[in-house]
Amino acid sequence: MKAIVLIDGTKGERLPIKPAFGSACNGCGWCCASEACGVAREHIPDQPAGGPCQALEHDAGRFVCGMIRRPSHYMRLPNDWADGVLGDMIANALGAGRGCDADDPEATGAVS
Repeated sequence: MKAIVLIDGTKGERLPIKPAFGSACNGCGWCCASEACGVAREHIPDQPAGGPCQALEHDAGRFVCGMIRRPSHYMRLPNDWADGVLGDMIANALGAGRGCDADDPEATGAVS
């Protein structure tokens, strides 16, 4: 499998290997490092159309979605009072907790 470009915060730590499509998420970050989702592209100012998501966060040996965890930070809202509500709505919209939804690189020819 091709290595993903590290955003930041990993401090050289070994990262989980992407699970098979449909398997439980293990926090490898492949989905968000490959491309930003529609939620990020629509709601994060300056999020480029291509490339990794700016809301990809590394915590305790795994990657997590910053748009779920603390959307006000990435959406540049004046306060974080609604992070829980917004985060839950974004998690639902993205299908968080329903398994890996990133295509397997081997199936798409992304691995050399």
